[in-house]
Order: sequence, then C-alpha cells, then structure tokens
Amino acid sequence: MATRASLRGRDRLHGSDGSFDVHVCTRCRTGVTTPVVSADGLAALYPGEYDAYALPSNPALRMLASGLFRARYRRALRRLPLRLLRELGPGSLVDVGSGRGDLGVVAGRLGWAVTGLEPSATAAEAARRRGVHSVVGTLETALPALEPGYDAVVFQHSLEHVVDPAADLRRALGLLRPDGCILITVPNFGSWQARRFGSAWFHLDLPRHRTHFTVPGLVALLGRAGSERVVTETSTSADGLPMSLEYRVLGKSAGRGIGRYAEMGTAVLATPVTAAVGRVAGEGDLLHAVGFAPAVHDRSGS
Repeated sequence: MATRASLRGRDRLHGSDGSFDVHVCTRCRTGVTTPVVSADGLAALYPGEYDAYALPSNPALRMLASGLFRARYRRALRRLPLRLLRELGPGSLVDVGSGRGDLGVVAGRLGWAVTGLEPSATAAEAARRRGVHSVVGTLETALPALEPGYDAVVFQHSLEHVVDPAADLRRALGLLRPDGCILITVPNFGSWQARRFGSAWFHLDLPRHRTHFTVPGLVALLGRAGSERVVTETSTSADGLPMSLEYRVLGKSAGRGIGRYAEMGTAVLATPVTAAVGRVAGEGDLLHAVGFAPAVHDRSGS
C-alpha cells in the first residue's frame, strides 16, 4: 500500500505524551497511525478511566452513563449494521472489543446469545457483573476457545483499535456459519468532518485508533478477507461535531468525571442539529458495513 504522511496529531482526549502521524493510502485514502505498536503494546494506550471499561462507581454518574448508552443503542438499532440484530432474529454472536458489555446487555434483551471478547480483564469483569458472558483476549489469542458457527461477529467501534484489521476480519469470517455476517461500525475517515477538522477531528482519537477507514478501503479489506458481499452506509454521530468544535477551540477535551458525561449528554441533545448539518454537508462521520460470509468457506481464520 503506497502511503504518504497526511497529518500529525496528539492525544486530545486523555493527554498522553507525544505526537502521532497518520499515513494515508494514495488509492483508497485509508489512514494508518504511526509509530506502529505491537499487539502487546496496545494496552499502554488506554488509561484506567477509559470510558468503555466500566460504568462509574458514583451512583448518579452511573445512572447518567447508563441512560446515555441506552439512548445511543436505541438509535443504533434503527440503522445498519445493528438493525440486523432485530431483523435476523435471535442467534449467537461474538462482540469483539466488548468493553464493559453495553452491546451484550442490549443484544441479550433481544434474545441473542452473546460472547464478549475483550482484552482488558477489568472491562471483562465489569461486563460479567452485568450478566454478559465475556472472554479475556483478542481474536488472535482467544480464537482456539471459540467454537465456529456464530450467526454474527460484531465490531462496534473496535476494528479501528486493532493492530492488524485484515487478519482479524479473516478470523471473524472463520467463526461464522455459512451466510453469517460481520457487523462493523467505525469512524469514517472519508467524512466531511475528518476533512474539515483534520487533527482536531474527535473520531481520530490518536493514538488509540490505529486504522482510519474510508468506504472504499473497508469494502476492499472485507473482500480480501473473504467476504462474499458487502453493504455500507454512513451516518452522523451525536458527539463528533460538538467534540471536534471543542477540540478546535480548546485544543483538548474539557470534560473529566461528571464533565465528560455532561459533554456526552449535551451531544445527545444536539443530535437533531448535528444530523441536519450532516445531511447538508455530505458523508457522515460514522461508517457502517455488513460483510456476508460465503455459503461454504474456510473457517481456519488463517
């Protein structure tokens, strides 16, 4: 993949040291964060207070966080890819990068048998306390413990975090039953927000986001991994535009503790405005894809 250095940024959300470059493919415009890190080095990029790891211990904040995740998933279940969890009916799925188990809780209420796969032991334990079966590991390390034949594998804001997304997509396809599907949501590096805000774009999230996907890049990657058919669409997130504006003005996130949840709540309330802007401006800042496994395929994941 021929690339060129496109932008340099820093960690505006958690303030880790250093700066990071994004090298962009000259053909599909997919970006890759450098310096490259190993799979073992990923954990160091995530602070203990990372949002996806656990609900707050403070009762008021916990109630607020729970309400926000319910509102987010109510919206997500009305569109691709998670809409298929309603349309396909209950089955079995693997939630890759399951964090504290938000998707597992929602999918479980729809009748799905969920296996969460999460590299953080702290987050996996938080998910178990919420009733979600959670395995500590990644698709690479935990693959031998997963029995093939799942109806779906979900990457809900997780594929952009892995070191080798192509290898993980091949492993995911190997876990599916014939005609099963991979459900993906990632930030859209081809969106107008990404172009307009550059290194201040909220969903860039350096250095934790290792790959920055565009529609053609993700479609090509799924095809090379073995997906027989791919469907995509984009949408506008609640928090992308407000947080990008905050980054542009303040240079970083101003929210910590209750301030962080206040930011998220304000973004949810502003959803009608951000959605209207998105409809006028062009491609939304979230990219959704469904990749379908062939009727007969190799389950080895190699």
